[in-house]
Amino acid sequence: MSVLLSLHIENVAVIKCVDIDFEKGFTALTGETGAGKSILIDSIGFLLGARGDRDLLRTGEEKAVVSAMFGDLGAESLRLLAENELSPDEDGNLLLTRTLGADGRTQCKVNGRAVGTYTLRAIAPTLISIHGQSDNLQLLKSENHLSMLDAYAGNEAARSAYADAYAAMQAARRALEALQMSDAEKQKKLETLTRTVQLLESAKLHPGEEEKLLAERRIVADAERISRQTAFVYRALRDAEKGNVAYILDRCATALSQIADAVPRAAELAARLGDMKYEIEDIADTVYDFTGDIGDDPAARLDRIESRLDKLDKLKKKFMTDEAGLLEKLADAKRELTALSDLSDETARAKKALDAATAAATAAAAALTDTRRAAAERLVPLVSDELAFLDMEKVRFLTDIRPAALSATGADAVEFLISTNPGEEPKPIAKIASGGELARIMLALKSVFADSFGVQTVIYDEIDAGVSGKTARKIGIKLKTSARGTQTICVTHSAQIASLADRQLLIEKRVIDGRTETQVSEITGDDRVREIARILGGVTVSETMRSSARELIDEGKNY
Repeated sequence: MSVLLSLHIENVAVIKCVDIDFEKGFTALTGETGAGKSILIDSIGFLLGARGDRDLLRTGEEKAVVSAMFGDLGAESLRLLAENELSPDEDGNLLLTRTLGADGRTQCKVNGRAVGTYTLRAIAPTLISIHGQSDNLQLLKSENHLSMLDAYAGNEAARSAYADAYAAMQAARRALEALQMSDAEKQKKLETLTRTVQLLESAKLHPGEEEKLLAERRIVADAERISRQTAFVYRALRDAEKGNVAYILDRCATALSQIADAVPRAAELAARLGDMKYEIEDIADTVYDFTGDIGDDPAARLDRIESRLDKLDKLKKKFMTDEAGLLEKLADAKRELTALSDLSDETARAKKALDAATAAATAAAAALTDTRRAAAERLVPLVSDELAFLDMEKVRFLTDIRPAALSATGADAVEFLISTNPGEEPKPIAKIASGGELARIMLALKSVFADSFGVQTVIYDEIDAGVSGKTARKIGIKLKTSARGTQTICVTHSAQIASLADRQLLIEKRVIDGRTETQVSEITGDDRVREIARILGGVTVSETMRSSARELIDEGKNY
């Protein structure tokens, strides 16, 4: 657990430059109203990651700087530093620095290394905790009570186990929701897919059919001219009895063969003519087939082709795709039909998985609830003892844990209740506690929770609000005793509290070179007696007040 060793504030509001060294134990910060105590707290808050308002910058200056040195770093601080690839210096200390420019931009550094505000905000809570009026207001909100109880319970393992189980349950629920659809939706989908399959299957689609039909249409549409020309070619090449080209080539080849014994080259020429004859015959046969493609009734054939092409065009327009897309659409529709038919089985499996995940999450939530109830049983008497010491012995404090629907935090609704008078039913703190009571309840909880929160340095800002006299003294005693071995810093207007401090720092305004500056100094001896006497009241500090102040300081040494 960390200790604040020193604090440097420069050019923040009325603070020109302040350097404060801190020690373990109980330190009180006092001063007249408006001296700059709140500015000191705001500066520390800014250092810890609070929003940097340009109003913090001292008039006429270009940059405000706040830095603090921490020592005795705790395990959590060291873990977060390592997680962010940071480390303490060679002495084991950690220097946090944050600057604010005139343009409103801020810069953060850890041991001289620049980091983002997010990193600073992650590390800061493990080093120091500021408790002010806003913390009292947080106590009024029941939604904060669960996290406070968990911090005291130290149930990280149970919370982690539940978080995993809850995440698995949510994933199973999303998987089921993705599969589920209403009966009407399912029926509508089935009908649409069935119509699509029937329509496309009845069309008896074939790959490349459209291209083939277009080629046939070009032939059939010009049937008369094609028949006339192909008939002429066929007759000329092969059909005339003794005048066709094939016959003449055959006769020429025979003639050359007969003189081959006398003219050797004639045999080669005869062979070439024979090849030509076979080529001519093949050409003639191919041309003859053209008339076969036309058929006996070209007009009827053309009508059939046009009808088929028209049907294909209508299907392409309906489904807004080409011929290949129609075939793909048919295959997709068949697959979807099959998947939809299998959906019931898959949904049943998903429901079973969700039931199992819900059961596991419920069991993990029950285990988490057990840790909270056990912690509540320990917490109630401890807080009650603290409240009794703080002059709230008639106050009943209890932790109400009610069942709730499974959520990210478990299955519990937690709320701290109090009863300020005997015989009254405990009610929510917000409905009963006054400002002074609220501060003492928070102090009691902080005292009990101190070890759970793992923060050694705690700053209390005006925890004495709404209390005085004996009650204020009790608060001071509690602050002092809780500071043993740790570090407690308190901004106070109460002489009963300040006189109990191990050290007292005086915050005061002075005019230097025509400008107001806030200064901080440690006061001891007569200076401290004078300040305690001033706080006790009165326009002038009388010897009676001095005597009372000495008595308070001397009596405070007994604690």
